[in-house]
Amino acid sequence: MTSIQVPNPAFYKWPASATGEYIAARRALLEKEYALRNQIEEVASQRRALPLGPILPTYTFEEGPKDLAASSPITKVTLSDVAKPGSLSHKTLVVYHLMMGENATKACPGCSMFVDGLNGVAKHLAQRFNLVVIAKAPLPVIREYAMKRGWHDLRFLSSFGNSFNKDMGVEAPEWMDDMPQGPGMSVFKYEEDDGEGKVRFLYQTNPHFDRDVIRGMDLLTPVWNILDITPEGRGDWDPGFEYVEKWDGVKF
Repeated sequence: MTSIQVPNPAFYKWPASATGEYIAARRALLEKEYALRNQIEEVASQRRALPLGPILPTYTFEEGPKDLAASSPITKVTLSDVAKPGSLSHKTLVVYHLMMGENATKACPGCSMFVDGLNGVAKHLAQRFNLVVIAKAPLPVIREYAMKRGWHDLRFLSSFGNSFNKDMGVEAPEWMDDMPQGPGMSVFKYEEDDGEGKVRFLYQTNPHFDRDVIRGMDLLTPVWNILDITPEGRGDWDPGFEYVEKWDGVKF
C-alpha cells in the first residue's frame, strides 16, 4: 500500500516517554489508519450516490404501545405509516431486521447485542431518521423479550404473517436457505404520489459477503471495533446470553 502522509503529524497519539522504535511503528500504522478513514469516506459517498431502488409493496405489520409493559392496543401499521414524516419531518426510515423467528422466544445473541447498542443511541438517531426493529416472531413475544433486555427507546414491529422478511432477503435467502431468519439493516425513503404514501428502497447491508465471509455490519456497532484496538483482539469471541443474564439478573 502506498504511504499516505497524515495531514498533521504533530497530532501524535503516544505518551512523551515512548521509544523511537514505538513512535516509528505507530507513525506507519497511523498512515494506514488515515488511509482507511479516507476509504470509509469514499465508500460512504458512493453509497449515498446509489441509483434509486424500487417502490415496495404495501406491507402491514403489528405494533403495540410505546410502553412495553402494556399489552394493548395492538395496531396495524404499514411500512408507509412507519416511514411517514412525523414531528421532526424525517423521510428516511432505517429498519433493523432482528433475527427472531416465528417460533423463537428470544433473538439471537449477536442481534441482541446489536440492538442493545441501538437502544442506547436511539434518542440521538431519532434526530436524523425514523428507526424501527422488525422481527418475524409474534408481537407479544418480541415485546416480552424487548422488555427483558430493557429496549424501551425503540419501536418494534412484527412481520408475522407477511412476506416482508422473505422479500427483503433476510428469511431463508437463496444463498443460505438453511438460515430461517437473518440479521440486516435496510434504508428506505418516504415518497408521496398523488397524496398516497409510498416507500422506496435505498440500501441494505448484512454480515455476509459469502456463507463463511462475514463482518459486513461491524462498522455499525462499536463492540467489534473496540475489541480490535485491544492486544487480545476479537479472536473467536461471540456475544452470548450468560454474561448479560449475570449482569442484569434476568433470565432470557
